[in-house]
Amino acid sequence: MITLKYKNLYEKFINHYKTTHVNPWHNISEFELEKLYNNLSSTMDVIDDYTFTYFINYIIKRLSATSDAHTKFDKMECLPINFRIFDNNILVNYPSELKGSKVISINNIKIEEILKEIEEVIIYGTLGKRKYEQEKALFNKFILFGLPSLRNTDKLIFKLEKNGEIIEKEYEKEIKYDKELFDYEKYRYGSIADYKIDGKTLIYNHKSVQPQFKEKIETTIEKLKKEDLTNIDTIIVDIRGNTGGNSGLNKIVMEFLENNKDKKIIALTDYRVFSSGSLCLIDLIRLGAFTIGEEISTPFNCYGETNRIEIDGYYFSVSASYFNPMLNFGVRTKEDYINKVNEEILKPIIYKPNIIVEERMEDYIKGKDTILEYALEYSEVFRRKNAK
Repeated sequence: MITLKYKNLYEKFINHYKTTHVNPWHNISEFELEKLYNNLSSTMDVIDDYTFTYFINYIIKRLSATSDAHTKFDKMECLPINFRIFDNNILVNYPSELKGSKVISINNIKIEEILKEIEEVIIYGTLGKRKYEQEKALFNKFILFGLPSLRNTDKLIFKLEKNGEIIEKEYEKEIKYDKELFDYEKYRYGSIADYKIDGKTLIYNHKSVQPQFKEKIETTIEKLKKEDLTNIDTIIVDIRGNTGGNSGLNKIVMEFLENNKDKKIIALTDYRVFSSGSLCLIDLIRLGAFTIGEEISTPFNCYGETNRIEIDGYYFSVSASYFNPMLNFGVRTKEDYINKVNEEILKPIIYKPNIIVEERMEDYIKGKDTILEYALEYSEVFRRKNAK
C-alpha cells in the first residue's frame, strides 16, 4: 500500500523523468515500469520518508541499470559515524576513537545481510561506484531505516569489534545528527586545492570541483604559478574523492599543467572519482598523464548532465544527456539520441589505471597512504632510470 502523498510524488517524478531523460526507457519499458510499481506498492507499505526512500530507489535502480548513475532521489541525513570497505570488511572511519573497528551487525542482523538489502537500492555502473554507494548507505538514516529488516525499528544498534572487544553504538531514528555533517564533508573530500613539494615532485590535490571550492582552486593555482618549479620534474595530480560538480573548474588546473608540459604528470585515481571528476581524468590523460590507483566510479560514457528538480519539498536529479567523451560525442535531445547513438557509442568504457594500486586495509589502519606512496616510489624509480 502506498499513501496518496507518496503516490502523487512518484507520479510527478516519473512524469518529469519521461519528459527530461534523453532516453528514459533504455533499460526497462514503460509497461515494465508499471508492473514494477504495482508489484512493489502492493507488497510493501510506503507510508513515510524512510519507506519511500527504499521504494523510489528500488525503482530508479531498475530504470537506470549500469549506464545512468546520475538519475537519483536526493534524500540523505547522516549518522555521526562513517565507514570504509575493504573486501568483506567494513571498518569505522569516523569517529576517531572507533577508527578501525569492524562492523559485525546492525540490530543483530549480520552486516552481510544488511549489504544484500542495500544492494537492491544503490545505483552504480562500476564496482568502484558500488563500494562508494555502500559506504554512503551505511550512514544514511533514510536508507537504513527504509530497509526491510530495519524499517520497523526506532533505533539502530551497530555492533563493532575492536582488538577483541565488542562495542555497541546506538542511533535514534528521531534524533537529527546535523552537527556531525561537517565530518562527512571531510570524509568525502579530504584536503581540497592544496599542494606540497616533495623533493622534485609537486603534489596537487584536486579532490573536488564543487562550486564552493571555486575560489580556493583559483587562489591555489595562482599561488602555484608564482612558485619556482625549475627543479620539479614530476607533478602528481590527486583526484581521488573527486565526485564531480562544476567541470569548468578542471580547466583552471589543466591550463596550469599545459604551461608545465616539460614535467611528467601522474594522476591518482580511486573508487570515488565520478561525473566531472571523470572528465578531469580524461583531460589529464589527453595531457599525457600516467595513471595510478583504483578503478573509478563511472564508465566514461554514460547518461549525465543532470536536471535537478524540487517536487513537493523533495529533490530528484534526472539525466538530461548522453556523453561518450572519449569519442567527443554527446546528445541532449531525444531526437538526437534516436538519430545519432549507435552500439559503438554505447559500448561501456570502464577505465583501468596504467598501474592498479588498491588501498590496503593494513595501511589504512596505520594511516599510510598506499596509493600516494606507491606513486612517489614510482616517480623516483622513473627519475633514476632517466638519469642513466
